[in-house]
Parts: sequence; structure tokens; C-alpha cells
Amino acid sequence: MTAPQHDVELVGGRVFDSASGSFTDAALALRDGRIAGVGEPIGARRQIDVSGLIVVPGLIDLHVHVFPGVSHYGIGADEHCLLRGVTTAVDAGSAGAQTFPGFRAAVIERQRTRVLAYLHIAVAGMISPLVGELEDIRWASPALAVARAREHADVVVGIKVRLGWQMVGRDPEPALRQARKAADRLGLPLMVHIIDMPRSITWLLPLLGPGDVVTHCFHGNAGGILDERGRVHRDVFAARSRGVVFDVGHGVGSFTFRVARAAVEQGFAPDVVSSDIHAYNVGGPVYDHATTLSKLLHLGMPLPDLVGSATAAPAATIDRSAVLGSLAVGREADVTVLEVARGARTLVDGEEARETASEWLVPRLVVRAGTVLELGRAEE
Repeated sequence: MTAPQHDVELVGGRVFDSASGSFTDAALALRDGRIAGVGEPIGARRQIDVSGLIVVPGLIDLHVHVFPGVSHYGIGADEHCLLRGVTTAVDAGSAGAQTFPGFRAAVIERQRTRVLAYLHIAVAGMISPLVGELEDIRWASPALAVARAREHADVVVGIKVRLGWQMVGRDPEPALRQARKAADRLGLPLMVHIIDMPRSITWLLPLLGPGDVVTHCFHGNAGGILDERGRVHRDVFAARSRGVVFDVGHGVGSFTFRVARAAVEQGFAPDVVSSDIHAYNVGGPVYDHATTLSKLLHLGMPLPDLVGSATAAPAATIDRSAVLGSLAVGREADVTVLEVARGARTLVDGEEARETASEWLVPRLVVRAGTVLELGRAEE
């Protein structure tokens, strides 16, 4: 009797090919914690039937907050990311230069979820809502950020700054300049939070370049991507054309159906779909990354594009395309299996607007570095 060639085979599902952006009816084979093949099943110690489901690279959530006990936004990465289908979570500035060593020791090194991070230009990061982290610009230190990022170059993917008036006061430019300085010294991208900016987004965009991320791109407050006529600013299209990345970053009040629908209808779908999941939205309206993805599916984003926005696109944004965002043979076995559920489900945005979706995504199984975690089939 021939010994099984693989550890695990996921059989009966539709496997996503990142290179072509298409789905194929095939088995996905895993061996020794890596992708071993895509094709006909040839035998494994364990076969898992994923009929009727889609098999995609492990989801990458580009914007989360997973520093519980220090950042007021913090939640557990494994509970709210990995066990909801996300194999790579990118913390968006919860920690700054002075708190990052604790973040690494307490979170990055202890979670099964792969956790990477944007380092906040404010040395303390995002620890309290009582005072904006850069209302006093002395809390920004490019020198300390650069030093800390170089110490942790394996996990720091960029610099983060929030430009809402609550965080920086009425003039966002000094904070942006400090963050830009650190990012440029490191040769890393900048992620910029734009909700509630006291100035039009048009002032900011010339200061951003290829790989930089505008997060909360579909918010409905001041400083957004739409002009006074409800049209996407020409400068926003121009920024995308030169490589600026536009990310959803749902958050509490940072995603609205009305802005997202207007943008998508004008040919401006997001480059990356992230959740900005944190302590204030995990009980709604975000819930998890898959629910955020479902809102873009509801708005008409084609499923292959949607999968790409949560796999290959964020992998490229954080310069990890060689290791993440694909089911290519030899890659570490990070896999998410999703159901495209059908029926009627109410989805809620950041303005408490409710819409009924006929399709939505539900995570059913996740594989992290070859370890399989079945998530059940009960409806949420």
C-alpha cells in the first residue's frame, strides 16, 4: 500500500490562483507546513471536504489594533483575527517607538496569528482617548521611530500617522511632515489616517508616493475622497495612478455605504479591504474582516478582485509578495476557506445605515503554517 504523499488535502473546493485572479476546481495539498500542490487529489493522511467553498490564500488584514492592555483600542489577535479567517494581521500604529518592544514581547511573539506592524510616529502609540497622541508635536520623534524600526525590521512594515483633528489639533501638516521624514529615512511606506482632517485631502496627496497608504478611504466626514459634488477628486485618481494605495479601514465611523457606492460606481474600488477592527467595533459594525469584505461584495466588487484586495494586494503593500498572498507551491501553508453564503443578511456601516445583502462571506476553516483550524458552519 502506497503511503500518503501529503499531510492534508482540501478537496472539493474552488481554489484561487493569485497570478490569474481566477478560481479552479482542484484539491490543495499541504505537506510539512507548506503548499505542496494544486490539482487532483493524490492521497493524504487527512482529507478535508470543502465542497461548495472557496479556498484562498490566508487573508491579510492590513489595518487592525491588537495591543490589548496598553492601547485602548487593543483586542486579541488570535480570537478576532486568526479564528475569523485572518492569518496575517497588520497592526496600524497601536505601538510607537517606546512601546513597541512590549508589543513585540506580549503580542507578536505570543500569538499564532502572524502579526506585523506599522510603527506610530508618536512614541507612545495610541494608548488613550483622553489626549490626541500628537496634539503636542513633541511626542513625534523621527529619530526614535527610525531606530526602533531598524531594530525590528523583520516585523515593522511602515510608519503610521493619524491626521484627524482629535489626534493632531487643527493643523495636520506638522505631524505628517514628521512621519514622512521617518518613513523616508527608513525607505518604508507611510500609512495615513484621513478621517476628520481639518483640510481637504488634496493638500495631502502630493506628499504621498508609491506604496504609501491612505486608510479610511470611504469615510463620510471632513477630508474625504469626494468633492462637494460627490465626485471622486481628480487628485485622488492621480494619486492612485502613481502608486498610492487606498485602503478601506472600516473602523467605527470610517466606512459609509454612500461614499463607497459613489466611489465604486465612478470606477474607484479600493485597492485593499481592511477592517480596522478594535475594541470599539468588534461588537459591530465591523465584527470581523470577512464582514467588511462582504460589504464590498454587496456593493458589486467582483469576487476575484475582492479576494485579491485581501491577499495579493496587501502582501504587495507591505512588501511581502514573495511569502504571502499566494497559494504557490513551496509557500508557507497559510490558507483561508470561505463560504459565499446566500440569502438575506443586514449589513451596517459607520453611520448606522443598514442594507440587505444577498451574498456574504463566512470563514469556515483556516490553516496557519500548516495547522488546520476548523471554524464550523453555524450561521452568525
